[in-house]
Amino acid sequence: MKRLRLAIVGFGRVGKACAQVMTGSEDVVLVGIVRRPEQVAEKLPPPFSAIPRAAHIGELPEVDAALVCVPVNLAQDTSQSFLSRRIPIVECAILHGEAFQQHHAEIHRVAFHHKVAAIVGAGWDPGALSMLRCLFGLLIPKGHTETSRRPGLSLHHTLAVQSIPGVKDALSTELPIADGKVQRYVYVELASGVDYDEVVQAIRSDPQFLDVETLVFSVDSIASLEDEGHGVVLERRAASGQTGHARFLLEGRFDESFLTAQIMLAAARALPGCKPGALSLLELPLAALWGELAAGIENEYL
Repeated sequence: MKRLRLAIVGFGRVGKACAQVMTGSEDVVLVGIVRRPEQVAEKLPPPFSAIPRAAHIGELPEVDAALVCVPVNLAQDTSQSFLSRRIPIVECAILHGEAFQQHHAEIHRVAFHHKVAAIVGAGWDPGALSMLRCLFGLLIPKGHTETSRRPGLSLHHTLAVQSIPGVKDALSTELPIADGKVQRYVYVELASGVDYDEVVQAIRSDPQFLDVETLVFSVDSIASLEDEGHGVVLERRAASGQTGHARFLLEGRFDESFLTAQIMLAAARALPGCKPGALSLLELPLAALWGELAAGIENEYL
């Protein structure tokens, strides 16, 4: 298997996450990190201290692509500077709507002119969340999608769950769903040997939880869950009058930087098969995001 030689441009949270993700990937190698001239001399923390650093991509060994991990206001100029050197790029600027369309068009213009490939909006949102919204739309063509981010903490209900025997720690959130109704999500960290079903029954039978639908999830660590700091609930409901009353719900908590890094790495795997110009994730075949690892995905996921 030929390993993709990648450079990281910028070493903030996303750049560091990309470096960490690459250390565990068998099909890519991190050639070096491009930083601002005043930051090049700064020593990187382990395990990145031995990775080559440069103020200019020309100071690094030959690369197959660059992962552009810079602030959104620098993303276009930085991407264009690499494209002008005919270096394919993946970028993750957080832009939406018309701003994203204009950004995409300008990156495409430069990439096409220099006969090189680029993938734009390859992060969490836009990016992975866009793909999930699109899939839900395919499953329910006529309907409504709601996206709720960073569900709010309900302190009163959190304390109620924490008082239940066998619960070491808890976190309760409330989320608006269709028709103005509320749905409650409860995360519990259980003591050793405690029966999950008994705890769920105790929560749902508590008078404080009888007013709305309550979903209970067991997690290894509430502290880790809170540290992650990001959450999303994506819901798609069929339009009124549609048969089947279809409804899809996706809920997750995660470190957004690491999800962005995973998507950027997947996009880099797709670059060798792309024609000159810029593409978003929605324009790529799903299998292309696996690169040379795609051979076994049908066996695992179909």
